Amino acid sequence: MDEHKKILYGVFGLAILIHLGFILSKWIAIAFGLSGVLLLIFALYKATSGHRIGMSSSFLVALTAHAGVFIYAYFFATAIDEEEQRFIRFQAPPPILQKNFDLAKRPEISEVQMEMLASLAPPDLPQDISAIADVSAVGSDLLGAVLPGTQTLGAFSGAKAEELSFDQVEMIELTETATPVQEALSLKQELLSIEDLDIGRYQAVIIQDPEDKKNIKGFFNMTIVDYDVADKNRDRFPTAAEELMRYMRDHTKIKARIAGTTLELSDPKILTAPFLYLTGWDAIFQISDTEKQNLGNYLKAGGFLYADDIRQSDGDNKLNNTDPGVEGTPFDRQFKALVKDPLVLGSDGAKWQKIPKSHPLYESFWNFPDGPPMGGAPGGNVFDLEMLELRGRVVVVFSDLNISWYWGDTQADSERERGLQFGVNLIVFALTQPGGIANVSQFAR
Repeated sequence: MDEHKKILYGVFGLAILIHLGFILSKWIAIAFGLSGVLLLIFALYKATSGHRIGMSSSFLVALTAHAGVFIYAYFFATAIDEEEQRFIRFQAPPPILQKNFDLAKRPEISEVQMEMLASLAPPDLPQDISAIADVSAVGSDLLGAVLPGTQTLGAFSGAKAEELSFDQVEMIELTETATPVQEALSLKQELLSIEDLDIGRYQAVIIQDPEDKKNIKGFFNMTIVDYDVADKNRDRFPTAAEELMRYMRDHTKIKARIAGTTLELSDPKILTAPFLYLTGWDAIFQISDTEKQNLGNYLKAGGFLYADDIRQSDGDNKLNNTDPGVEGTPFDRQFKALVKDPLVLGSDGAKWQKIPKSHPLYESFWNFPDGPPMGGAPGGNVFDLEMLELRGRVVVVFSDLNISWYWGDTQADSERERGLQFGVNLIVFALTQPGGIANVSQFAR
């Protein structure tokens, strides 16, 4: 009897599931229910021995009621139409962007057009342009645009001008209160060259060749940091940056120069500088809260600072008794205290790392498999550069190795060439690392 009860309870449980399925999807439930009818009849037949007449009557009544409800719902009930819900998202058309450079304010012909005109002109261009006997269609258009009313005599050649090749580039501009603003600009559409962009608005525009790391071009304006108590003859090396910029112009395709004279950290112009250069020896820092905040905002927004503990050689071109390459010097201690100030980088400013010889800095332009040049710090106890990182981006490189000595002292030892090459590596790395102010290679395609 217990066995029969189990079968009965199981069957009724199945019936309840079929009813629930009917609620969820009537056609699936009906198909499932019909397939289970025979099983239900068989189970009830086995479980109700001696009462089969009553069971059969009850079953027929229930089956008739279900059939009646189904027939009524199918043929007479009002159908409920389900309306499809459609969501329409309005997307405003992109605004018509104004050009980054107002060419209308420059009535003179651009450098690109002058170069183009010169390439189309005959070897001996006469003073009277109207005497040109044969010009191409592009040359004619340029002459008409530059000298309205000028007539060109003779038949046109009809030859097509060569396809001009322009680079795709993006500039990034910093404001005082915001992170870098990326401005995409097509040089081909704007008929501009790299030189046209060097008008003071941007401190650096660099374009890389993914196939050749030395095929890098653009321009770069270096910013030198000054502070109130810095002694020009001890804490600064005026000729160092000048010599490095000259070397960079001579050996790369980057038009490098110093942006103005020097800037203090309180000057908001540092926020647009892609590379800051700071040196010192034994001056006592007196850095204000405004200067600290400026420096902190600059480094967090994509800036790069190179600081060098410098020593200048004596009259015999020696570095003796000046402690080059020694840790714990006054400049070393004060500079590291500055960057870990809460207004600058806080705790992140104390996470100094030695730069390993496998770091991209040592191969950004020239290769330095043995690390930084050591000739500016003979007999010292420091053999590596140090760096600070924020979210994987190098923001500060610190040197106790007197690398600036190579740049500024024309009488430096025979390794001066390698010292200047390493200076180029520093700048190229700073300008091209992801997240930096002047890195456009990750956006320009």
